[in-house]
Amino acid sequence: MGSQIITGDNNIAQMKDISVTLTSGEGVDIVAELAGLRQALMELKAGDQHGKIDRALQDAEEEAGKPQPNKDEIGSAVARAVKYAKNASDFAEHGSKIAERLAPVVSWLGENGTKILTLAGIAF
Repeated sequence: MGSQIITGDNNIAQMKDISVTLTSGEGVDIVAELAGLRQALMELKAGDQHGKIDRALQDAEEEAGKPQPNKDEIGSAVARAVKYAKNASDFAEHGSKIAERLAPVVSWLGENGTKILTLAGIAF
């Protein structure tokens, strides 16, 4: 994987060297995977965005804990968290770890979840 330097205001981190392989999503423990994603995103230097990331992941975790979780709601909440996380100064630097954590979540979400990877700049 190569280095990436991003300068200026409101630049978008494109992690072209990072890709994930998606699975059928069967056997994914979505609650555990969301906890792993939370850990990865909360390590970012996201400043005042941490609160927004946390609230979005709380929404996802709350829905995931239900007997019949709504995948669209979880996907929407994860997408919000990623959108806020992308503002972190070190988002691209942590790209591999974030991709590793997003892959099982997106696999579990199914086809509609792939937009989250696109939002994060991760190939699949």
